[in-house]
Amino acid sequence: WYGSYLQTYLERDIRTIYDIGSLKEFQRFIQLLAVRCSQLLNLSDISNELGISINTLKKWLSILEASQIVYLLSPYYQNLGKRITKNPKIYFLDCGFVCYLCGIRDEGSLLNGPMAGSLFENYIVQETVKTFFNYGKRHSIYYVRTHNGVEVDLIVEKNMQIFPFEIKLNKTPSSQMAKPIEQYKSIFSKLNIAEGKIISFSNENEYLTRNVSTEPLEKYLKWLTTN
Repeated sequence: WYGSYLQTYLERDIRTIYDIGSLKEFQRFIQLLAVRCSQLLNLSDISNELGISINTLKKWLSILEASQIVYLLSPYYQNLGKRITKNPKIYFLDCGFVCYLCGIRDEGSLLNGPMAGSLFENYIVQETVKTFFNYGKRHSIYYVRTHNGVEVDLIVEKNMQIFPFEIKLNKTPSSQMAKPIEQYKSIFSKLNIAEGKIISFSNENEYLTRNVSTEPLEKYLKWLTTN
């Protein structure tokens, strides 16, 4: 099904609307983005690998964004000055499509393969975007990564507060997983940062540290829809 979808998307929709040049290279570009899902977007690396100019890649990327194939998660840099990374992170809005592009065909490869954590993070961001869209809400979501390596996977700005989330493919989150959120709250203590959460496969709400607790996925998605 995904193979047919890809060909239809490339040959009927994209080719008839946009002048993208080589379909083969465009498809390769999509595959390279899929392998990099949930990572910082570095078009220079992809440009070197494909031998395609960065300006062309930016055009292709804008087409994928406009057609809701990919989603670029912006960094949260309001009032943070020059201390953070400002490249976006790349996500797809259909994890199944990522699996197809990366050759993941069974549950074992999905849950135990090298991309398992990245795919789970992609899924959480994908469902966050879709939940906001389905409820007609503006999605103010970001990530944070400082120049000294402190990174928080997902920031949701809501009701004038900043809600930090870590995303872990784990059933029993540990206090060590809360460290990035604790560091973030400490570094930017002047911001109105709410209690942090670890989104995982855990079905329990429990505190891992004073400022960070676990958050079941279902409860997180429901929270997104509340005022």
